[in-house]
Amino acid sequence: MTKITTPTTTAHRPTLTPLLLAVLALLSSFTPLSIDMYLPALPVIASDLQGSTGDIQLTLSAFMIAFGAGQVFYGPAGDRFGRRPVILSGLFIYILASIGCAFAAAAGQLVVLRFLQGLAACGGVVLARTMVRDLAERDQAARAMSLMMACTSIAPMLAPLIGGQILWFAGWRAIFWTLAGIGVLALIVASLRLPETLKPEYRQPLVVGHVLQRFGQLFRHRAFMGYAFTGSFQFAALFSFLSGSPFVFIERYGVAPRAYGLIFGSMVVFMTLGSLLNARFAPVFGAGRILKYAVIVPAVAGSTALVLGLIEARTGSIGMWAFFFCLGPQIATISLIGPNAMAMALQRYPHMAGTASSLVGVLQFGIGAVFGAIVGQTFDGTIAPMTTAMGIAGILCLLSNRLLVRDG
Repeated sequence: MTKITTPTTTAHRPTLTPLLLAVLALLSSFTPLSIDMYLPALPVIASDLQGSTGDIQLTLSAFMIAFGAGQVFYGPAGDRFGRRPVILSGLFIYILASIGCAFAAAAGQLVVLRFLQGLAACGGVVLARTMVRDLAERDQAARAMSLMMACTSIAPMLAPLIGGQILWFAGWRAIFWTLAGIGVLALIVASLRLPETLKPEYRQPLVVGHVLQRFGQLFRHRAFMGYAFTGSFQFAALFSFLSGSPFVFIERYGVAPRAYGLIFGSMVVFMTLGSLLNARFAPVFGAGRILKYAVIVPAVAGSTALVLGLIEARTGSIGMWAFFFCLGPQIATISLIGPNAMAMALQRYPHMAGTASSLVGVLQFGIGAVFGAIVGQTFDGTIAPMTTAMGIAGILCLLSNRLLVRDG
């Protein structure tokens, strides 16, 4: 009779309802919103702040580096204090950093403020996927993450369009005021609707030694690192595109900033469709099996883009539109690789899901930032630096899965 209390504690535990999934998707959207909305404005910002292309590219790389590095803290903090308070704190700081970006008077100031913005934004993103792992297992987690990505895909599809319109009517600083407003909206919604999903028995001490021990355990697990690197190199291809495409298409090929948003949005449509298909079939075929075949696409498409990019840089005979047959599939496949790699990586670690999610995020955005920075610093007015980086990332994505995961 004394055991009646056990079901009572579990009865009040949250479930992964459509409403909660929508809230988590909103929190996950801060990455594409913070990156994609100001992409059409990069050339204008460079001119207004009198910075070089490399200087302004650093505002993108600084955000990515901070976004990746910050997850080292947010994941373990979420394992200690719970998901909800850490997310709310990060949203508040994000709002302040976005307002600061709107007042930046020099390229260096914008780089620093974007770094702070990235540090603040990563809390909601890393703990949103952690909350999915709290409430779902393996293939069901992959399904939920795919649905989140499908919802989140609306952000990168609309963000360049919105950013281009804001730039046209109100200038680039208004873009960061808009991001601050979105942060306020997310803070209100999260305060009202976000439950705590961390089980009390899974709380971990926030002590350096214990945190390092947990990270060490993850580093030693071959399959975990294989899944982490598989997703990371696919994200590296995306970040290479984000870093190089505004300058390639707007400056090299003369695409208007507002039209660039349409080009980017068309690619995101395929990402959204892929996410919906993955959500439908992951529980049927299994996340690991879908991932095994999906990684072939970026390797083939990226390698083709690499070769075509080198030819285009030398001869100028290929033109812009031919590359979409390579870049489109490679970018779209992130909807099949990202959720499945994440779900498979986190499945073994329910007791430290925040820490595991952090490490995957650190690798994703750290490697992505390196690739993006290289593209920015080596930009020579041609498409070759971007396509070369995307080709290398696609090959490494396949090798990570084949050499490290195996049957793990």
